[in-house]
Amino acid sequence: MEMHIVSKRKDLTLDQALQAPDGLAVHGATMGLGRTHPTSALTSKTNAWKKLTSYLSKIHKVGTTVKVTDDISIDDLLGDVNRHEYYRYSGSLTTPLCSEAVVWTIFKESINVDLNLMKMFPNQTGYFNVYRPTQPRHTRTILTTAGSVRGRSGSVASTPRHLLWFLLLVRSIGVYFI
Repeated sequence: MEMHIVSKRKDLTLDQALQAPDGLAVHGATMGLGRTHPTSALTSKTNAWKKLTSYLSKIHKVGTTVKVTDDISIDDLLGDVNRHEYYRYSGSLTTPLCSEAVVWTIFKESINVDLNLMKMFPNQTGYFNVYRPTQPRHTRTILTTAGSVRGRSGSVASTPRHLLWFLLLVRSIGVYFI
């Protein structure tokens, strides 16, 4: 399972952002299994996930909107994920219209989540195997903090770490799970 944190540029409307090649920023992280039965006091990270998953029962179909009234920290959801190790590339949204308007940042480390909490996503929403097939890389350059990956064009690049912190500070944030 993956978590996507979607941010829109503050200087653009949503319609404008969907037309700009850098109108949206998505931070993605895969989710791995942590403890299945926590026995010690809950950490703030576990509490953040419990707050977030408490809204799942209100999602009954694709397109359902749920107002999140709890304060949920993205830092607590990400936990101890190393924010200095990531891949970055220009791409598209994973849902229709699949607009080519996204600067993707994918963390190399997974978020460790309690198995019971992770099971709540498909069990409470009824969504199973919801994903977009892997897309061709074409001439996209994939940037990384630990070396570089060549696109078919042969270009090579590296990414300054300060850009990640700039993207983390963007205020218009939504959380989507696929």
